[in-house]
Formats: sequence, C-alpha cells, structure tokens
Amino acid sequence: MWPVKYFVIQTFGGPVRRNLLGLALLCVCALLQSGFGQEQTFEIGNQPAQKQNSQSTRKGRKQTQTAPEPSNSGGLGFGTSIEVGRNARAAQDALAKGNYSAAMTYARRVTQAAPNNPSHWFLLGYASRLAGAYSASLDAFDRGLAVAPNSVEGLSGKAQTYIRMGKTDEAKKLLLQVIAANPRRGNDLAMAGELFMQSGDLPRATNLLERSENVQPSSHAELLLAIAYMKQKQADKAKALLDRAMKRDPRNVDVFRAVAQYYREAHDYKSAVAILNKAPRKTVDVYSELGYTYCRAGMKRESADSY
Repeated sequence: MWPVKYFVIQTFGGPVRRNLLGLALLCVCALLQSGFGQEQTFEIGNQPAQKQNSQSTRKGRKQTQTAPEPSNSGGLGFGTSIEVGRNARAAQDALAKGNYSAAMTYARRVTQAAPNNPSHWFLLGYASRLAGAYSASLDAFDRGLAVAPNSVEGLSGKAQTYIRMGKTDEAKKLLLQVIAANPRRGNDLAMAGELFMQSGDLPRATNLLERSENVQPSSHAELLLAIAYMKQKQADKAKALLDRAMKRDPRNVDVFRAVAQYYREAHDYKSAVAILNKAPRKTVDVYSELGYTYCRAGMKRESADSY
C-alpha cells in the first residue's frame, strides 16, 4: 500500500501528481477504514490455541486464536494513519512470533495514537492476555466496550481473559451474552459448553456443545461433546462422536486419549491399550495413560515400562 503511493508521488509532477496523490490518499483511507470481522480468540485449558483452524484441530483441546484486526478511525491525520498502521503491523508480527510483551507494547501505541477505535483496544486486550497481564487486558477490553458496548468481539475477548484468570462465572455470563447476540458463533458456544461441563451442568453443556457442532463442526467440539456424553453414560453417542473426531483429525493425540478413556470406562482395557499404541505421537500423557491402562489390565511389566 505505502510503496504504491510513494511511487506515484515520486514519478509524476504538476497537476497530474496532485490528482493522483489525492486518489491514492482516498484509497489508503478507504482501506484503513475496514474493521476486523473474525471471531476473537479461542482458548481451552488456559493455553493459547493455534493460528488457523487446520492447525488447531491437530491439538484437540485447543482452538482457533486469531488476533483482532485493528482499523483506523475516521478523522485521523495522514501521519497518524501511518503510525497506527506501522504499529498495528508490528503488533501482529510480534504475536505471530510469540513475543507477546512486544505485541502489547505496539498495541498500546496504536491505542495512544487512535483511542476512539474499539478494535485497537481489543487488540491490546488480546496481546495483554497472552502476555499474562490480565488486569491490563480487562482494562483494555473495558475501554473498547465503552466505545462499542454491544461488540461480541470485545465481550468474547473479555470472557477469555476471565477464563485465564479462573473467573469462570464471569466468563459464563459474558459468553451467554455473546451467544444471545449472535447464536452462530461456534467458538463461543464451545467455550461456554466446556465451562458448564467443568461446573457439572451437563445438560446445559451438552446443549451448547451440540449447537457448536451444528454451527461449526470440528474435532474439538466433537471431543468435548463425546466427553459430556460419557459423563452422562450415553456410550453410543460418545463413541459415534469420537469416531467422527478421529476421522476428521487423525493426527490429534487428544482424540486417541479420549477414545482410550471411553474403552477404560467400558472396562475394555485391551482396546484402550491398542488405541493408545496407535496414537500418532507418544507424548508424556500417552505413556502415563498407557502405564495406568496396562496396570488396570493386570499387565504389570508393560505398566512399569510405560511409566
């Protein structure tokens, strides 16, 4: 974007230059006006998820985490627009590299240069959460929500910060508010479903997870829903979902662990051992569960080797 404008300025002179420069400025401003339209981050188990859906499903209990796309507010001077764009890109680059403290610093500069755009505050809230600065994250989301009180992006982002802080009741309230405003946000439905499952409200968890699977099918939602069914002794439904998750995401170790758990609850320890041995990667958790399963099967030597 910037090199094109620079070329126009340097190449043409006189009235032609002024006309082309004006046209370029209009195009730049139009591009900078666009806001972000993707769902906010999705985290499970206090871990940041992968960048893209195709990667996230490999991790099972992790989900899509996409940084909010900052946009410029109208009325900014041209120099300020350049500063905002530069710092926003720097924040995104720092997030991609896992340098969350730097991303937080750049995002704060964006809000200082253009404080009236809520997406800038949501970017700061997101970066601050990943940097572990939860108070700063909440403050940033509140600042953005003060400008756009009904933003589902801001409400979802704030809920995720509450999840990282262990404040699940506050997170539930916000997620239900988001779902009421936009019932087709699959990530938020799955997050709320897991929170209700953790608190023991299995019927409500099942409802939310089923809605998530209908809106946005994923191995993640299928895995969570299968666990909910297992807890409610609905083995057939759980097995069907686990099979679906395994076909959808055959490289997901957590799916294999969940299938093994299904067989353990059915006291079919040999099948549980077999499925764990088929896991695409032998993680510490897989070896630990193998040791436990071998022990339950009476295979003491194999159990000791696994441990």
